[in-house]
Amino acid sequence: MELKVKGKLLLSVVIVSLSLVTVIQAGTFENTDPDPYKYEATIDGVPSYGTIYGNSALYDFCNHGCALKLIESGQTIEMQPEDHIVIDDGVLKRQDD
Repeated sequence: MELKVKGKLLLSVVIVSLSLVTVIQAGTFENTDPDPYKYEATIDGVPSYGTIYGNSALYDFCNHGCALKLIESGQTIEMQPEDHIVIDDGVLKRQDD
């Protein structure tokens, strides 16, 4: 009986740990400027386009990595799954930079 409880507890810990890894790997794309920006996100050579509005953030973004480009300036940054990319004064940068 005690062995079954320990086994279930271990399984629960493993499941929670795996779900935390998924949460940690979620990318964030944030615009701290008041103006919106059009962007291109290229994943595996396939571009997709969107707009990030002023003072907003997109969560769960580029979860497998992508090339992120601001259309207006042409600036491109390689975004990794764990990155937090910020637009600050029209410039893309990692939150830690």
